[in-house]
Amino acid sequence: MKIVCSRCKIFLGEQEPFDNLAEIKAKCPSCIVKEKEEASRFIPKPLPGQKQEITLENGLKGVLWVAQDKKDKLFLGDLAVSGKKFFCTKSGRDKFQEYLGSLKGEDAEVSFLHTVSIKLDPAQKGRRKKENPPKVEDPKKNHSIDYNCTMRAPKYYVQLMFNDMAERMDRVIEILAEASYEAYKKDCQKTIKAV
Repeated sequence: MKIVCSRCKIFLGEQEPFDNLAEIKAKCPSCIVKEKEEASRFIPKPLPGQKQEITLENGLKGVLWVAQDKKDKLFLGDLAVSGKKFFCTKSGRDKFQEYLGSLKGEDAEVSFLHTVSIKLDPAQKGRRKKENPPKVEDPKKNHSIDYNCTMRAPKYYVQLMFNDMAERMDRVIEILAEASYEAYKKDCQKTIKAV
């Protein structure tokens, strides 16, 4: 039997019975090293519970950390200012300004969603036999890691962040509303044609 690397297909050797031409799948040392390198990309940096200092594009310094609890998770349109979470919309601007004005000092601590890292499962290889039904798998756990960034910034800059996010969120809502309306019109046209 031939021993062949399952990844790069190089011939690794033979084993008994030697007259059998079937292949046995294994992994060569270089493919094992490559897989370890690929797996290391999915190790979160910083690790949960640790913090990493970063410098943002605008020159402000912040701390990158992993959101572990539900209360720490921020979404694309969220800002947490001095521990209070806000979803950025134009309708919430007055409430946000009032809260920001009530904070002492010229600066405020602000946290936002910096990045999300998602681990994808490897694609299944080979053909599935027709007589075997697909295997039902347990629901998978969420393989995403949310990285938040916290920094101290002048209040006027925090207000600019809120305004920018609010404009983006309003634009996203407009796009979704337009797409929903177009789908509704198409459904209405199909119903009229069917009648």
